[in-house]
Amino acid sequence: MKKVLIANNLIDLYIDKNSFRDRADIRVFTAATNDEVLKIHRKEKVDLIVTQLDLPGIKTEDLFNTIRTDRELRDVSAIIICKDTLAHRERSKQCSANVVFTTPVDTDLLHVRVRQFLNVAPRKFYRVALAVAIEGKFKNRPLPFWTENISASGMLIRTEEPLSKGAGTFFSFFLPDGTHVSGYGEIARVVQLSASPDVFLYGIKFTDITPSVKAAIEAVVKV
Repeated sequence: MKKVLIANNLIDLYIDKNSFRDRADIRVFTAATNDEVLKIHRKEKVDLIVTQLDLPGIKTEDLFNTIRTDRELRDVSAIIICKDTLAHRERSKQCSANVVFTTPVDTDLLHVRVRQFLNVAPRKFYRVALAVAIEGKFKNRPLPFWTENISASGMLIRTEEPLSKGAGTFFSFFLPDGTHVSGYGEIARVVQLSASPDVFLYGIKFTDITPSVKAAIEAVVKV
């Protein structure tokens, strides 16, 4: 499980088809101030911080000086977004940021860099009928679900069936080129979209798929 901490006022940059916020293998935290960034990072030891130079609270330079000089906190990647001025770029460098983006932000490039730092595969929206058997439920009989998106490490599925986090799954579906995909996974995330009717999203982390199936999924995602 990877952890990313994002400044509240940057969340809109991630609401698009390449967003990683709904992934089962990534946990997202948000913070409104630099003080909250430090507090959350101390507790969670996040892998990546994506923030804005002038976030309220303690100065961003002081925040990252504290982080970089603390043995338990310093092993974190940082992306800073700032205004396109010489003064702001220089201040960002003082924060020892791994990457600095100036506004307006190239969101496609931002998402690429985020995936690189988190070392996660890109996802692709892919809606297709999906047969899923849940260990100990439905008498292990596959029922129809729908995929929402997919990557080589997992997928997001939608259903009206209440399922439990941690449940083992067997899945089976077809890729656009006709390749049959099947394997085993685990429900790593549960989100209830609505209560009337009940609609749930489940993030499934693949636990057992063959190399050939993984390669086939990667080929689809990269298209």
